[in-house]
Amino acid sequence: MADGETRSGTCPVAHGFRFAGAGEALAGFARYDELQDEHRIVRVEEPEGSYHVLLDRELIAAGLQDTETFSSNAITPLQPNPLYSVIPIMLDPPEHTKWRRLLSGYFAVRRLPLLDARIRERCTQLLDGFEHDGACEYANDFAFRFPTSIFLEIMGLPADELDTLLEWERAILYPGPDGSIQPEGRITAVLKVFDRFRELIAERRAAPARDADDIVSHAASWEIDGAPVSDDEILSCCLLLFMAGLDTVANELSFAMHHLATHPADRAWLAEDPNRSVLATEELLRTFAIGQIARKVRRETDLGGVRLSPGDMVLFPLAAANRDPAHLDHPREVDFGRELRPHYTFGAGPHRCLGSHLARREIAVALELWHQRIPDYEVATDMPLPGHWGSVHGLTSLPLRWRTA
Repeated sequence: MADGETRSGTCPVAHGFRFAGAGEALAGFARYDELQDEHRIVRVEEPEGSYHVLLDRELIAAGLQDTETFSSNAITPLQPNPLYSVIPIMLDPPEHTKWRRLLSGYFAVRRLPLLDARIRERCTQLLDGFEHDGACEYANDFAFRFPTSIFLEIMGLPADELDTLLEWERAILYPGPDGSIQPEGRITAVLKVFDRFRELIAERRAAPARDADDIVSHAASWEIDGAPVSDDEILSCCLLLFMAGLDTVANELSFAMHHLATHPADRAWLAEDPNRSVLATEELLRTFAIGQIARKVRRETDLGGVRLSPGDMVLFPLAAANRDPAHLDHPREVDFGRELRPHYTFGAGPHRCLGSHLARREIAVALELWHQRIPDYEVATDMPLPGHWGSVHGLTSLPLRWRTA
């Protein structure tokens, strides 16, 4: 949290701000709200390095679309020279465009009807497991098990490996208990993911299934510009899909349910007609955007009155774009009566989230089916709920309880 500021040239410096951290569940959003009330752009100086943070909706949107000025070859603000590159999120156009075209069909809107029955089936299975218990630990019992099982099928991974995969994913993406990034644990987990996908690729090549429609089964035959995609490139792409598929929807669901569990009027509105879940999904996504995306400056540029040089790092927090009071009335409040407006929860520009259609559908189905069966519930503790932030905001634990018949 910023605890004061001084001037560095024309840009205020936010003291005490950290890219990664841990604390109360909504603290990751509140720190941006507080900075945004005073500034459009700030400079952060951490022991590991310095970077600028954008807090203006229009600046964030414009910057994410300007790939000539802001490169994706570094996507976390404290790693301007990353040890490895993840495909395609860390590629710039035109290379990124080629990979995007290759992957887009697996997450296209036209595939949703094929996945819808499975999405509903998996959600129902999980609800069957604890509905009559009158309580669950939502984050771990539902949020991380519902969308991730669908993702495993898309990738071609066995469902019984979910717990191990979640352990690796948390080591890669989340800060430690003290809020610090754990580089050694992160690298170890990345290597384990590579090994598992390398093994899976070998299995698919040794025994291909003619009717397989999972990504790994198809990866061996991928081509770009008429040349086969290498195994290293396939592994890098699998790592990206692994990190995105096991994390984003789970955290968005946890924040959505935290809000509903602590706001009885909003919960009652949705429970009255669970078919309102599509509308609810958009407003909850807008309010609780979990991504923090960094870019590396490629050329001299002026941004919000601040001069940036090649090599500078800039952080684009998507929550700040959505919660900017200069562009929306009471934007930090959930308002299901609000006219739907475009939001940047899935990013902007050519790197906009590839799985946004699937994510929306999974969240809407989860909210719909939950409120059909468990319309009234509450947080089952008076203690502050723990959260964390880094590349994504997360809610570590969400105990819920409800009355059973």
